[in-house]
Formats: sequence, structure tokens, C-alpha cells
Amino acid sequence: MSILEEVAKQAGVSTRTVTRVMRGDTKERWPSAMARAEKIRRIARELGYRPNSSASAIRKGRFDCLGLLLSADEGRSNLPPLLLDGIHDELLERQMHLTLAKLPDQELVEAGAFPRILQECCCDGLLVNYTDRIPHAMLKRLDEDPVPSMWLNCKLKQDCIHYDDYQAGVDATQRLIELGHRRIAYLDFTQFHLQPDSHYSRVDRHAGYVSTMLQAGLTPTPRDQFAGIHGKGRLTAICQLLQSSNRPTAIISYDAPHRVLLAAAMSGLSLPHDLSLISFDEQLTQGSSSEQGEDYIGIDVSCMRLPTALAGQRAVELLLEKIEHPNQSIAPCVLPLTWDAGQTIASVREHQ
Repeated sequence: MSILEEVAKQAGVSTRTVTRVMRGDTKERWPSAMARAEKIRRIARELGYRPNSSASAIRKGRFDCLGLLLSADEGRSNLPPLLLDGIHDELLERQMHLTLAKLPDQELVEAGAFPRILQECCCDGLLVNYTDRIPHAMLKRLDEDPVPSMWLNCKLKQDCIHYDDYQAGVDATQRLIELGHRRIAYLDFTQFHLQPDSHYSRVDRHAGYVSTMLQAGLTPTPRDQFAGIHGKGRLTAICQLLQSSNRPTAIISYDAPHRVLLAAAMSGLSLPHDLSLISFDEQLTQGSSSEQGEDYIGIDVSCMRLPTALAGQRAVELLLEKIEHPNQSIAPCVLPLTWDAGQTIASVREHQ
């Protein structure tokens, strides 16, 4: 007698009922059904019975698992905790699980690489977390060896999810203009001229800023004004900017707002009374408040916030749709950023 049959015998039910309870397929709404299910689980634990996942996969033709593909090369993948939380929560809701695959770029351009990953990782589709400097050969290989996949935080023509960073740049700039600011600087120390394939947000946020500044008849910061400055030189460059005779009254920082706060303090300026600052960051965790930002730097920076957890959830939904219809392309899913007023912006009148 198998363990499954022994569980069924001791519980006084059929083997099919045991299987359904152990898979979580029963609704158990009535007290009698709940008691029966608990009895089955207790007996199963005592006898050491576990459902055969391999048999279930063969029966359904699915593993009920998604793969998360990461690059082994530093800087090409970014996996924020909230993104992983969103992926996990959506999979948990669907009684699915996740497996990680972290591979060097050279393995991803070999013939049959992506179908092999699905087979070796026992997963039904791939969440591709390549966000920066994506190898062209990798995109070409995925076209040649198509598998159900969804790209995270990546701006492609199809099968991807990304943020509306252009509109975020517009919104951030417009808020400062409405507060009376006319000298609004944009800070990004990325080497644009050396990395033309860097993350789309670096281009889009600046483009939204430039468009809004020009529309208002204002002079924007050139895209490469601060490009390529490294290490301590970045802090020095901001201090020089803030100590200049025609210093900006507001700054939009692509990232690292704490560097601007430090430079302002070193230059004898306080925020928001002498200088306004807007940056970009992830949304806060559920149940937290913006005031918790003070725990880190002593002030809550005004931010355009990325809906990272939502991106993880939507990516799972879209990939499952792709798995159901593997020959159909899915249009890019574009998620807007939200405004967090914070404590680092004020009108120009308040600066005086």
C-alpha cells in the first residue's frame, strides 16, 4: 500500500480527496470540510506524505514555476527588494513558485540557451531582469529561440514592463516651475557618451526635463554637463555649482539625493529654504510613511516614486498570459511614477 493510500485509509476518504486537499484545491468553507482537511493534513504529516510535484507537472504539462533570469555580470541586473516582493506575492496568490538563474552573458548567446534554461530550471517562462547594457546578441538569440518571457524594467518594443520616466521628468520639472523656479539644474553623472546603451531612465528623465524647460522658455542643463565625473569629483562638482554666482534655486537629481544634501550643507545652504531638491526613488513599503525617510538622512526628500512592487505583480500576470498564448506579442506595460511631496521643495519666495 502506498503512503497516499494509507493516508486515505486512515482519514476515511478517497485518494483523490487526499490529493486535492494536499494540493490546496479544496475550498473548505464549511466547518466539516475544514475539520476533514485538517485531519488529512495531520495524518499526511505523521506519515511523511508529500504530493509528487513531478507527477503533477507531467499531468498538467506545467511546472507552476517561473524563472527569474539575472546577469552574472555586475551592473547589468538590478533586483530591488520591492520588485522581488511583488513577484513573490503574485506567485503566492496563484500557488506558484520562483526559481533563480544567474548566468554569464556568454552562456546566454549560445544556441538553444533559453529553451535549455526552461528545462534545467523546470519553469514555464522567464522573467528577464537585464536592465542595463543588454547584449545585442542576447536579444537576437531570444528572437531565434523564442520562449515565454517578460522583460523587467526594460524598454523594448514588446513583452516588457517599464516605468514612464519621461513623464516623471516632466512632472518633476513642472512642479518646480509652478513654484517660481527658473534656474533648475539637472544632475546625472553617468557617462552618457561612453554608454549609449545605458538604462532608458537616464535618457527619458532628462528628456522630460529638457522638454518642459524649453516649453517654459528656460535653459536646461545639457545632458553631458556632469557626465563622466567620478568619486569625490562628484561632490566637488555639486559644491562648485551651488557656490557659483548664478547658482540654481532647484535641482533635479537622477539619483543619490544625499550627495546634494551634503554639498548643500558644505556650501552653507539649507533645504528647502535656500535650495529645492527633487529626486527619484522606489515607492515606500506597504504600511510605511514618508516620515521614515528621516531615519536615514534626517530629511524626507521630495521624490517621484517608482511603483516597483506593482511592476513585479504585473510582470507575473503578463508572463502567465504570454505562456497561455506563446505566439502572441504583448504590448509594453508602462507604469506611471507617483509624487511624494517630501520636505525638500519650496517656492522661490520662501527661499528669499
